[in-house]
Amino acid sequence: MKSKIVKLTWKVAFVFVLLTAAFAIYFYQNAELAKQIFATYLPKAQSVMNEDGTLSYVGVVMNNVFACAMCIGMGCIPFIFLPALSVLSNCMIIGALLGYGAAAGTISPLPAIVYGLLPHGIFELPAFFLSMAMGIYLCRTLTMKLLGKAKEEKILTMLNHLAKTFVLVVIPLLIIAAVIECNFTPMIMKAAGIHS
Repeated sequence: MKSKIVKLTWKVAFVFVLLTAAFAIYFYQNAELAKQIFATYLPKAQSVMNEDGTLSYVGVVMNNVFACAMCIGMGCIPFIFLPALSVLSNCMIIGALLGYGAAAGTISPLPAIVYGLLPHGIFELPAFFLSMAMGIYLCRTLTMKLLGKAKEEKILTMLNHLAKTFVLVVIPLLIIAAVIECNFTPMIMKAAGIHS
């Protein structure tokens, strides 16, 4: 099970990069549509902000833990692979930000990724990729079980493994990522001349 989830995590990461690049190109050419994405995403972004406009550490951690838990939880519904929607929506949001910023001339994609995303993304993205992979794996296993093609799979053992991975791997990665995102990413972006 562990090796299957690791392989699936790498596949999710690969698809994530490709889709994000595709969305960035699309929104670069259709910048007005990106505004609609931002209008939908803005309330969520504001929910993790302090009153002074800085990021709330607790807000960021809770938001990301909930999002990762949802990625896994959606896998409990067989056949329709809802965790894949989480991959798609995150790619669309990041792609819209990069594409619109490039089109408007307010952000250069490569520096934005290097200075604005990677410092905390080194920890946050693997946590999300792993959560998405676990959700997809859960959905696939339940689907195969219902079709009678995974008789050897023990659901309770699998759920126990997923829960341990979430608590011992995903949550610590998200906590580290939040510390960096709230305390260091803004300073790195400011030093690089990128405005958040």
